[in-house]
This record gives sequence, C-alpha cells and structure tokens, in this order.
Amino acid sequence: MEKIIVARNYDSSRDGGIQHHGIEVSIGRLTVDKSEILKSLLQNENLFEERKFNFNTFQGSDFLSELMNVNENYHKQGMITYEGELFRFSSSDWGDAEKFSTNNWLFGNYEARNDKAAMVVFNWKEDEQWEEGNILKIPREGLSVVSVRSENLYFYAEGSASPKKKKIIQDISDVPVFDIQPGIDTIWFGSDFGGFNILHSVFVDGEELSRNSEKEEYGGEIYSSTHLLLKDGIVVAWLATNNNPHFFPFDYIDSNLACISPHFKENNPKTYKVAVKSLLEKL
Repeated sequence: MEKIIVARNYDSSRDGGIQHHGIEVSIGRLTVDKSEILKSLLQNENLFEERKFNFNTFQGSDFLSELMNVNENYHKQGMITYEGELFRFSSSDWGDAEKFSTNNWLFGNYEARNDKAAMVVFNWKEDEQWEEGNILKIPREGLSVVSVRSENLYFYAEGSASPKKKKIIQDISDVPVFDIQPGIDTIWFGSDFGGFNILHSVFVDGEELSRNSEKEEYGGEIYSSTHLLLKDGIVVAWLATNNNPHFFPFDYIDSNLACISPHFKENNPKTYKVAVKSLLEKL
C-alpha cells in the first residue's frame, strides 16, 4: 500500500479574507418561534450586542451565531473554492502552500462527479432539467436560512491505496498517478448572489480518504458569519456579523439588498433602518 496525502488551502487574503479559508455551511427552516425572536430583536435594536475579546470591543450577535445550528436540510464543513480552480492547479504542488501533499496523485476529470458531490438549489421548478449528479432541492415553501461561517482551515485528507490503482491520466500526466476525485458541493442561489463551492471530501477509486481534523485546524480561529433568508426560494434578506465591509462570500455581488450588519448599522444608519423595515414586513 502507498501513502496518499491530499492537502489544499484557499488563500483569500489578497481580497481581504483569510490565508487558509475554510467555511461551515448550514441550511434549514426558520421556524415561527425563531422568526418571532428575530422580529423582536430587530424591533428593539438588540440583534447586535457589544462584546470584548483580547481587550478589543466589537459587535456580535448570539442569535445569528445560533443560526449555524439550523441545519436539518444541509450541513457541511470544508474549504471554500470556486468552479474549476482545483483543476486549474491540479498538480499536488499547487494550491498547497505548505506542500503537505504527497506527489503521487492528481485531480483527474473535472466532469466526473461522484456520489459525494451535490448541487444545492433553492428556486427550482418541478420540470427543470439539471446536469447529471446529485441535486439537493431545498424546500421552497416558507422561510429558509442559509448560514455561512468563515474559519481557518487547511484541507488535509490522507489514506493508502494499492500502487496498482495508479494510471496515466490523459492530457494531465505522463506517468502513472492516483486519480483523485474531489467531493465538491455547489451552493447555488442564482440571481444576484450566484454561488460558491465547498470541498468536503476526496476519493481514490471510490474510496474516501480520511480528513485529519487536527492538521486541518491550522490556528482554529472562527470568523464572521453571513446569513441569507429565503422566502419561497427567493433571497429576501441578508444579515451578517461583520464589523468591516468585507461580506464573504458575497463581497463581489451587486445586490439591491442591504446587508443588516454592525458595519452597515454604524456607517449607513438610514439605509440600515430601511433594510430592517423591509425584513420586518417579510417575517
């Protein structure tokens, strides 16, 4: 048997993000009880509270943090990525800043989805045709909440396989290597918010390599979270715990929805109040 280590990091620091950018994604229903709590917090201006950490004062939100536990429809933790990036730098030397990976594998065919990969969709139609693969349709009726929290994570999976499973991958390798199939879920909102991918697993010949949580933590810090509320499959509100203007993973979008966040409340209070009023009308 031959040792295999697949390690990857996503560096978003050049855009104001994190050097080793991981995410946790939760999707579930916003119950009537939670909806009423949110309504009360907004009406009484108590959604955000002052906190202290390492002698620093900032605004946080217990309610938004607890939304990470609303996950009956979906819950995954892994590395943020975007379509094709893993395969653009397919070599085990690329996208692995610390060079933890063994040099005996490559990511193979991008089109070859496996049964651990899924496309998560919200505003879907009954007769809509999708590409091959697993399609996870989030129930459209009522209010759903998608919570995305950033954290330090250096994706690290390891295992062993028989050298007989090595092969030459056409147009990619000249020597036999292990063909690694990544489990990548696509979270697709459509409209203004687009989507992103999360790498959560890797496989060799259908066998999943084990993720090493101790080596993945890489600092262990947990950062801000952002939350989208969807009504009947359509994004109707955007909330976040950010104390700065960076609203990952939606910082690049051009949306008419104002983000209800500490930063926005402090820097644009009039528009913040309009956003709160609009959300209250939908709850």
